[in-house]
Amino acid sequence: MSLLFISILLNGCAFKDIDKRAFVTAIGIDESDSIEKKYKVTLKISLTTGDPATTGAEFTLLSFDANSISEALKHMKSMTDKELFYGHTITILIGEEMAAEDIQPLLDYLVRRPDIQRTTYLGVAVPTAYQVLELKPEIEQIAGSYLFLMFEESSTDSPYEKALTLFDAYRRETELGINIAMPIVEVQNQNIQSDTIALFSKVGMKSKLTPKESELFRLLTLGIKSGSTNVLTKEGAYAIEMTKSKANIKIRQEENQMFTAVINIKLIGNVEEIMDNRLGLSRDQIEEIQNEVEKTVKEDVEILLEKINKANLDPIGLGLKFNSSNFHHIELSKFYSNLTFDVNVNCHIKEAGLVE
Repeated sequence: MSLLFISILLNGCAFKDIDKRAFVTAIGIDESDSIEKKYKVTLKISLTTGDPATTGAEFTLLSFDANSISEALKHMKSMTDKELFYGHTITILIGEEMAAEDIQPLLDYLVRRPDIQRTTYLGVAVPTAYQVLELKPEIEQIAGSYLFLMFEESSTDSPYEKALTLFDAYRRETELGINIAMPIVEVQNQNIQSDTIALFSKVGMKSKLTPKESELFRLLTLGIKSGSTNVLTKEGAYAIEMTKSKANIKIRQEENQMFTAVINIKLIGNVEEIMDNRLGLSRDQIEEIQNEVEKTVKEDVEILLEKINKANLDPIGLGLKFNSSNFHHIELSKFYSNLTFDVNVNCHIKEAGLVE
């Protein structure tokens, strides 16, 4: 009797052979071109031969316009002879126009789907998610892997990108005192480039950082293993390579309900290029370069922080950091309006071609 019961359960198994699955590696969500529809959803599907070892960079795109993402995905089931499988989805791109709207319903739907991993990376696609997904980089070995490796921390040391996962985006969207900072993926001259960051309020994308600001933002949040900056001293111009950079942030409450974010930045680097063709540097010149780097980075960071604060955004999470470490919570609008910054930079040049 028990064996009969087990056999009945096995007959209802939903397992699909690998050759009957269509592996979705990336999802794109744009604003629909149709006035009657809200979303244009695009799926990037890796073409397989039934053997995972033979998977290549070949892919096909499926697109459908609908008023909900779930409706679009259901309709796209009828556009292929295979079962759509989202377990290998590694990137979700949101078109620039769609990102400017309230993306919380979109994120809410995605985190509720059990077949989409919450570790999937998110990005803003410029000009559209469809145009980014249809591009096939020549060096891509597996369909969709190029975007994934751009965001993966263990794969790239880009000083500009700050990867954002689905679960982190949802947390930032629903938590007070912190906002979304999402990398921008842009099509330029038939190449995919990502060297800027989009900043979001709770109701959509509000601001874009320049590549230099994006590098400073990453320095403040994650640190940088391979960054650079140019400085000009009395002796000449120099390009400095930052081999290790990190920031420590503490919030101090002052009198009269004033607050100070104390930011201590430590930079370690090398003189990568001497732009006036000098053969070497003396120790006095190195000290002068260190002082100029500290001054330059301090000024640039202060300008960036003021820009973010004036925009009423908090992608670093200063408000959350303060309230989470204090028993008496303060209204965040009062916190930001009374917040000042104290930036301290310490630079150490390790290698510079010394001349004794």
